[in-house]
Amino acid sequence: MQTAEHQYGYFQDLERSTKSGLIAYLFILTIGLAISIVGVEKGFYLITNIKLCESLFLSLLTINILQLLIRGINRIQWLGNVHIFLDKTFFKFLFRSNEIILRELLKLLEPHERPVLDKLAADERDAIARSIFARLADDQSIFESLLKRGIFNSWIWYWITIYGGMVFIILTICSFSKSLLIPTVYTRIFSESIGIVAVLHVLLIFILGYNLILVTKRIMREITDLYDTEILSLLRSYITKS
Repeated sequence: MQTAEHQYGYFQDLERSTKSGLIAYLFILTIGLAISIVGVEKGFYLITNIKLCESLFLSLLTINILQLLIRGINRIQWLGNVHIFLDKTFFKFLFRSNEIILRELLKLLEPHERPVLDKLAADERDAIARSIFARLADDQSIFESLLKRGIFNSWIWYWITIYGGMVFIILTICSFSKSLLIPTVYTRIFSESIGIVAVLHVLLIFILGYNLILVTKRIMREITDLYDTEILSLLRSYITKS
């Protein structure tokens, strides 16, 4: 059975994983932008004809960039707001997941009770869904079930992939602009390669997002079957407040 300390440590690990993924993609963004600005040909020539002093300089520069990224990202306390904003703006899988949670929960109410929550604004419904799900996750047995399903890890991979998608979309725009300004074989191949990676990331985002929706639906049906009394109590408390 997971204790509160173990749960806290587990979520800390998840947060570190998210930050590590963001750092890796920001590093890729930095290198990609540098190559786009300097030029693919010059970058290729530098790599193939690099000297010892230049390699040492580049190694130190790389280490310094990584250290700056690590320090900067680790100080961010509002990282969750960033990927929630990105999802809300472009993909909306978190919103759909919360809607599924609330819809499954509302099935437990009597027909005359449902309109009270149905009339709430989308943000209020979203807040209720997240609040109830968080309260349910405090139950040790439910938390263990969620761990076995891997729902938390799935969300982390989804957030990391969103960061990757945004990074490669930015790199695609920059590299494509460079290929228009300096139309060479190298710039064209570079921009096309980056574009393909960006498309793959976007496809992966949708795959992970739809998988999260399916998993959330299955989990909520299991939870509502096992904990209908507790959930009804929570829902009716929100109805009373409304």
